[in-house]
Amino acid sequence: MKYLRLTIALLICGAMTSIAFAGNVTGTVTYEGDAPARKALAINTQEKHCIDATKGAKDETLVVSKGKGIQNVVVYVRMSGQKVTPLKENPKVDQKDCRYLPHVVVVPEGTTVDVTSNDPVAHNVHSHAAKNEAKNFIIQKKGLVVPYTIAKAEAIKLTCDIHAWMSGYIVAVNSNYYTVTGQKDEKGKYIHPDDYEKSDDTGKYTIKDVPAGRARVVVWHEKLGSANKTVQVPESGDLKVDFKASEFKPPKKK
Repeated sequence: MKYLRLTIALLICGAMTSIAFAGNVTGTVTYEGDAPARKALAINTQEKHCIDATKGAKDETLVVSKGKGIQNVVVYVRMSGQKVTPLKENPKVDQKDCRYLPHVVVVPEGTTVDVTSNDPVAHNVHSHAAKNEAKNFIIQKKGLVVPYTIAKAEAIKLTCDIHAWMSGYIVAVNSNYYTVTGQKDEKGKYIHPDDYEKSDDTGKYTIKDVPAGRARVVVWHEKLGSANKTVQVPESGDLKVDFKASEFKPPKKK
């Protein structure tokens, strides 16, 4: 009985310690000045579904809200010695209304992503990977699922050889603490880029329960590039880490 009580006490102590020594990393990612106008997509197809679904569609490469928030910025926290755990449940990249949804998905390295389609037309998924398998496959019909394991951290662009205007990203990171700005509303539904552009979103993000200690907060965006800041995550409460577009280092041209 004595040993049982001691074991229970240690478990409770360990649980309290894990809860107590973790803070939340929060902040904003914003654009200074006037954002460039989004260009209309060149829709080159005879498929009625895609023609109807993409009517008036604009480029998703850089979407800035009225509140100067930037949509689809990956934010993650890296810590020395952190063990990265792949997700047990496969996240999904869909093709809906002849666009990738979500436009950007972030996962821990080693995770398998299910690529599927909700469209009644065929899509070709062309992945432009450098450190991982560069898959290139056709999703012939609605509902077909193709698993894609991302073993190493990198940003992988997805295009469609059938529909040249389509693009998206799978961003694998060496962290289990991450988020994407401006992607979902309060009900968990994906925000269309046109709706985000009209919103007052300030680019706010929150990453909860990050272990206390020295860490690096990293941001990535497909057009702006990346930036990072070294921080000390508190044992409890919030740590505010803001980024501005001018702090990003542009991606290297390939």
